[in-house]
This record gives sequence, structure tokens and C-alpha cells, in this order.
Amino acid sequence: MAPSIRPELLRPLTTHHLARRFRALDAAPKFEVLYPHLSSNGHRQVADLSHFEKSRRYLEQHRAVLQGRSYVIEAGRAWYEIWVPQDPAAWAAPKLVFRDISNEPVFWLDFEGKVVNGDCYWLTSTPKTDPDLLWLAAAVANSTFIETYYDHKFNNKLYAGRRRFITQYVEQFPLPDPRRDVAKTIVKIAKKIYQQLDMSDTTSLEKQLNDLIWSAFELPVEEITR
Repeated sequence: MAPSIRPELLRPLTTHHLARRFRALDAAPKFEVLYPHLSSNGHRQVADLSHFEKSRRYLEQHRAVLQGRSYVIEAGRAWYEIWVPQDPAAWAAPKLVFRDISNEPVFWLDFEGKVVNGDCYWLTSTPKTDPDLLWLAAAVANSTFIETYYDHKFNNKLYAGRRRFITQYVEQFPLPDPRRDVAKTIVKIAKKIYQQLDMSDTTSLEKQLNDLIWSAFELPVEEITR
């Protein structure tokens, strides 16, 4: 879009199409979404389009379709609102994003303040939490240990062996004590994989990481066959 018509409320978007372990794929062109909700004094509110003229003009082009969502209107909401908005203030924080449906776990870190599409879930840590906990969570969640844990704990597979990584499952994933040396080493390797993904083969690093995670839970390494 030309700058003269580009909506002010566009936000960067991540979806399952960009999913990759540890770091999302780069896409060209970038995905974006017009997100008509803002955060003010810690509270979510719908954007007042009188302050966002370009966004207003764009949305007006699609008003008939948007206003046709009777459930939005009947709920007393603005015609251009997202039906289930999330917390706009949380987008900017570092977060762990993960695919809902996947054969294997695919969890990645986002540091770019992206909005997360509805085909994925996400979590973030509180401001006072050690940021390395997200790295530790990403490492464990992407491991063969978690695949085995999932199958024993939940045993919920869909068509073609796909698993569902929904909140009620992921919130039960265990983490090793982050104060232990092995956990700190896991974090270091996870960061190295993130940095090297597009520059070199990280297979050996991922194998080393898997072995460490099994060891962190004091279990022998189990090989995953596909």
C-alpha cells in the first residue's frame, strides 16, 4: 500500500505459515493485520476511528461485510471490532508462540511485538520474571522429551498423527529447575540455535539439546522414530 492510504492501525502478524522451531520464518511480503484495539492505562479499548483516518477509510470499504456480523452488533460492540480481541499491551513483550495442530511441537520466540493469529497460541512472562525462562520453555517444548511426555500424559492425536498443543496441555509441560547448571546450558544452546538457524545446520546442536533435556529430568534418552 502507498503511504497515503496505509492504515495506521496495521500491526505485524505471525501465523502458522511462518512456524519454525525457535525462530519464525521470514516472509516477503510481511504479514500484517489491521488491529482496531488499543491499550490505555492498562485497559483494552476499541480504537476511535476519528483519530485514525486512513484506517477508517479502509474499514469503510468493507463496512457492509463487517456490519453483517450480527453477533458483534447485538453485543453492543463497534461494527469494526475483532470479536475476540486479546490484550494489545502484551504484544510488545517477548513471547513464546506455538502451533495449535502439528505432528511435532513447533514453538518459537517472538521479540518483534507481532500479533499472533488465531491458528496459534502464545504465552509471555511477567515483567519481573527471568527472561531466560522463555528460552528454557522453548527448548523443552521443542524436544523429543516433550513428544514422549505428551503421548503418555495426554495421548490425544488427530488425523495423520497430529497432536494438539492447546493451553490446557502446554501449561502442564514440566521445566527443569532453572537454577541448575544443566538448565543454564540448555538456555545457552537454545539461544545459539536461534542465532544460527539461517546461517548453518543446527542438527547437532538440537541433538545435544535433546540429550541435555532428557538428562535434566534424570531420564535416559529415548529415540523418536517417524
